[in-house]
Amino acid sequence: MGKGFLFVLGAYLLGSIPFALVVARPLGVDPRRAGSGNPGATNVARLLGKKWGALVLVLDLGKALLPTALARAWLSDPWWVAATGLSAFLGHLFPLWLGFKGGKGVASAAGVLLVLCPKALTLLLPVFVLAVALSGYVSVGSLTAAALAPAGVGLFYPQAAYFWMTLSMALLIWVKHRANLRRLLRGEEKSWRRA
Repeated sequence: MGKGFLFVLGAYLLGSIPFALVVARPLGVDPRRAGSGNPGATNVARLLGKKWGALVLVLDLGKALLPTALARAWLSDPWWVAATGLSAFLGHLFPLWLGFKGGKGVASAAGVLLVLCPKALTLLLPVFVLAVALSGYVSVGSLTAAALAPAGVGLFYPQAAYFWMTLSMALLIWVKHRANLRRLLRGEEKSWRRA
């Protein structure tokens, strides 16, 4: 239990690193106070360009991927492995360094699934791309992929720990997209085509 707890704690602290701010603030932009106000890759891309947004995306994915991969290599209990991945994800959503006000977790969730459930992620990625392409909204792609993620993981990985981890991440992604849902219903959501 001691080693598992250390992995979970370390994953949360790593997940808490606000790479959107690390990248954007030296360039004179605080993504919490511009654009959508969200410290994530999509807002950075909107404010600084797709190159910087892609960098934040990779870093946010990596900060969840790394502790999850280490946990899978060093821990034998799948529940502790799943808890480590979930903890890195929670670090991004509720970062210690930003007063627990973080991003929406899509890239970090992808990092966890890339390690633990790559077949499911392979299924979800084209769903995300298609939903964004058809709707014009990144939020629609994120919400669609999140809604299907538990089923995808359950289909390929009959492991209860991974299913409940994915369901928890999916529900939290929907919760963190509350403002996007309201804007979509009002027809006020920003399309990536106009970003």
